[in-house]
Amino acid sequence: MPVIQFQYSIWLLPLYLLIALAFTYLLYAKSGPWNQQTNRLLFALRFALWSVLSILLLNPMINQYLEQLESPRVVLAVDNSASIRNTMDSTQITLLHDQMSKLSEKLEGRGYEVIKMGLGRGFESWDDMTFVEPTTDLSEMMSSITASFENTNLASVFLMSDGKFNRGVSPLYQPYQFHLNTIGVGDTTQQLDLELDNILFNKIAYQGNRYPVVVEVKNYGFKGRKTKLSIRREGKVLETKEVNFDSEQGVTRVVFEVKATHDGLQSLDVVLAPLDEEVIQQNNSQRIYVDVIDGKQNILIAAPAPHPDLKALKAVIENNQNFEVTVYITGVGDYPEEKYDLAIVHNVYDGANRTRSILAKLEKQKVPLFYIVGSQTNFRTLSRENKVLQVVQKRNQRDRVIASLNPEMDLFILDSELNERWQEFVPLSVPYGDINIPANAKVLLNQKIGSVTVNKPLLFTVAADDVKQAYLLADGIWQWRMQEYGLYEDTQSFDEFFLKLVQYLSTKNDKRKFKFYPTDTEYNTNEPVHFQAELYNDVYERIYGQEIKISVGEVGKETKEYSFVPASQYAKLELANLEPANYRYEASTLVDGKSEKVSGSFVVKEQQLEQLDQVADFGLLQQLAIQNQGQFYTLADWDEMLGDVESYDFKPRVHFQEEIFPLVNLIWVLFVLLVLVSSEWLLRKYSGGY
Repeated sequence: MPVIQFQYSIWLLPLYLLIALAFTYLLYAKSGPWNQQTNRLLFALRFALWSVLSILLLNPMINQYLEQLESPRVVLAVDNSASIRNTMDSTQITLLHDQMSKLSEKLEGRGYEVIKMGLGRGFESWDDMTFVEPTTDLSEMMSSITASFENTNLASVFLMSDGKFNRGVSPLYQPYQFHLNTIGVGDTTQQLDLELDNILFNKIAYQGNRYPVVVEVKNYGFKGRKTKLSIRREGKVLETKEVNFDSEQGVTRVVFEVKATHDGLQSLDVVLAPLDEEVIQQNNSQRIYVDVIDGKQNILIAAPAPHPDLKALKAVIENNQNFEVTVYITGVGDYPEEKYDLAIVHNVYDGANRTRSILAKLEKQKVPLFYIVGSQTNFRTLSRENKVLQVVQKRNQRDRVIASLNPEMDLFILDSELNERWQEFVPLSVPYGDINIPANAKVLLNQKIGSVTVNKPLLFTVAADDVKQAYLLADGIWQWRMQEYGLYEDTQSFDEFFLKLVQYLSTKNDKRKFKFYPTDTEYNTNEPVHFQAELYNDVYERIYGQEIKISVGEVGKETKEYSFVPASQYAKLELANLEPANYRYEASTLVDGKSEKVSGSFVVKEQQLEQLDQVADFGLLQQLAIQNQGQFYTLADWDEMLGDVESYDFKPRVHFQEEIFPLVNLIWVLFVLLVLVSSEWLLRKYSGGY
């Protein structure tokens, strides 16, 4: 029931009423041109008016709780992926539409609110349920339902699926806070089938080399039979091998050796000849793409003596197939005379000057250098011969520091939680004293002593005479990599940081005024293709607002034209619904009145995940229902399921909402005031007053 509250103290009301009574008495103490009875009535009307106004001055508010009923909600979630359509004909699909419609009507007839959902989207009607989604992520669908209906009266969920998923994790890993029924569709019988189960290959190959392509062929029911497997490039058969099946069910591995003949993005078709009894043949071919490049980047790691850091850095760099690493210890064998894209010199300017001659060669060749200033470095020699870094060490003392990532570092983006992990690592020994670096140097890591980050660099980069250089003021970083593996069972942050640093240092400065490129080289058919653009003026400042004309098309076919005007560094051109193919693109624009052009390629791959495994998994659906207090049904159990729906007794949820509003906002209060004022005025006029 409503309660009246006052914003100001109720104890002011007697005072206000007393004042109202006094003013009313002064007004009507003497009789006017009307009789005594009329005077009393006028007195009462005026006192009532001022009494109401006195009450309103205290700002009375009505506080009440409104009761709202929220109907129970039932979600009908449908796995509308292509794997279900592959096992059902159009008549069965139409029947499925009708059955889901009947279930929906039955639930609505019970007073429940029904929501239709599919993989990644909802349905306006069951006719929209076309079963064309290229992938299945049941866990994501269930999580989406949980998030969308959190804190609502979600009574039950019906999941119709074949129990197969090819994206995300198993939905069994996550318990759900709602009543979950599952409806199994599809065929649990394994059909006679051959399929390309997996293809293993390197996405990058080097021109002139031979690279392996390993094909795993899965066999269901063809024991003692054989077929042919071929690998093709642009329709031309490169190699064919015979595949024999020795068991009723199993996997046969076939290895091809393909020669990388010319550079660029190459498409290869792996084709398995079908056998007559095969029920499904869509999974007998796959297309793969290999990027053939004309050579690797050479990285030199040189040191005056063996050190664990060398092995750690070599392991990190070799994670990238574009790099080839050479390790050279001075005095052990001849110096490998090669053209290097980057040289890492460990314990540079050592006391015996064992790396001095190597350093002189590399500096003369303008090779980018990564100097590691370690415990063997002679700082007098460093200060005398190096123009970039000057270290004035005080009494040969050293500090123990850990690394702190500079928040203003923008040379590359790190995905890992480097700062959090590296705080747990063992401190490294650095020279104690004054450290002077150029004004244009970019500090990547600062020194941190205890919990305090000091204004001294641990690692910085600089461009000296247009040659990139990096300086690390400590050795012993191998301990960080070992320690990260011991704590986290991976070396993600260490490897990512130093690999990206090596990539930055070894990459030649690209001074082109116009850059246009896709954000990735491979896309799936359900993914949009994104392009980014960079435009620079004569002083290499980023500029915006220039129109870019782009043509995109399949190799050897007609192209489509697009126009793009980037307004910021985050602007992207998006192309959607591209057919699977190898595409070429060309982009042109005007920069400072001059025409600039770039070109490149990318791939859109057709996903065949729904064709690879088409045997329904009712076991998963049964377990999912048991874990979440539901029932498992098949299409044969439809009438039983509708009968169970009749027995549901989900209750509406009652919500009480507190509502507070001022009494003065009510229209009837104004009406009362108008009645009192008008009545007094009319009575005075009628009685001959004014």
